Amino acid sequence: MDSPIIDILLFIAAGIIAAILVHLLFTFLIKKAEQTETKMDDLIVHSLGAPLVMLAFFVPLYYAIQKAITVYPQYAWIADSNVLFAGYILVGTWIIATFVDKILLTYGTALAEQTETDLDDRIIGILQKIAKYLIWFTGILYIFTLFNINITPLIAGAGIVGIAIALAAQDLFSNFFGGAVIITDQPFKVGDRVLINDILGDIIHIGPRSTRIITPDSDIVTIPNNKITTSVVRNFSLPSPQIRIQVLVSVAYGTDITVVKSVLMHIAKDTQTEMHELVAGEPEPTVYVTKMDKSAMTFEVTVYAREFTHNSIIRDHINTKIIEEFRKESIIIS
Repeated sequence: MDSPIIDILLFIAAGIIAAILVHLLFTFLIKKAEQTETKMDDLIVHSLGAPLVMLAFFVPLYYAIQKAITVYPQYAWIADSNVLFAGYILVGTWIIATFVDKILLTYGTALAEQTETDLDDRIIGILQKIAKYLIWFTGILYIFTLFNINITPLIAGAGIVGIAIALAAQDLFSNFFGGAVIITDQPFKVGDRVLINDILGDIIHIGPRSTRIITPDSDIVTIPNNKITTSVVRNFSLPSPQIRIQVLVSVAYGTDITVVKSVLMHIAKDTQTEMHELVAGEPEPTVYVTKMDKSAMTFEVTVYAREFTHNSIIRDHINTKIIEEFRKESIIIS
């Protein structure tokens, strides 16, 4: 066998061996990186592993091709016609696409794990696909320019297709990015009680297109995400699930204010004790005279429920006690 052919085969063999060694090295490094707390080493190792394996193979292959061209001059067109350079562009595009994909996967997954909804997980997946398509599209266009292929119609066609898709899916994209705003801004989360556009209920799902709420009547209401981002959102669960309960009662003029206040405070304190699982210990209950008109004085009793779902139960208990105690004290409710 001729010496040049042996050299070519040796270069190819060296490339295969180098690729295997690099693969084994990165397999070892991946295991080591998984044992550390930081994410940076995982990102670097996972991002560079496959591209460097290919690079370890293609560098000796480059010299093998160059050697083959010197031995067989009739194949010199491979180098002269930019075919070889086009191959390098493909490898480089693969390296960049892999690196960007790993960055989005590593950091995106870390951020997504901090939320309860799966919307951000879907966003990360979509961003990965968009990034890969853009990088590969750019790399292929660059290869076309090497062979003097006019890429203007391709770019124009891609632009027209993009505009058509954007117009056709305008509402879809609007809702999708509205969901992304909800995830990043976090005006609410699953389980929160909110008031959106006169719709009161608990958040049960935050999706890529819409958010679903279950009302106190057990109805499911679906609201497009783009509507939520332009609406005033009242969250009853933030900063605390506690809710203030105010009960108003009016009594006739001539009634002893001190007696009324004493009775109402006694009811509020007893409610706090008897219903301690539902009524918060802090802040303390209060009783105030809030209104005086021609025929009655209005008192306001305030207690705090531990959660917004206890509102009706506590209010019913206080109202019932007021009726019972006022009858005992002969206090007339106006």
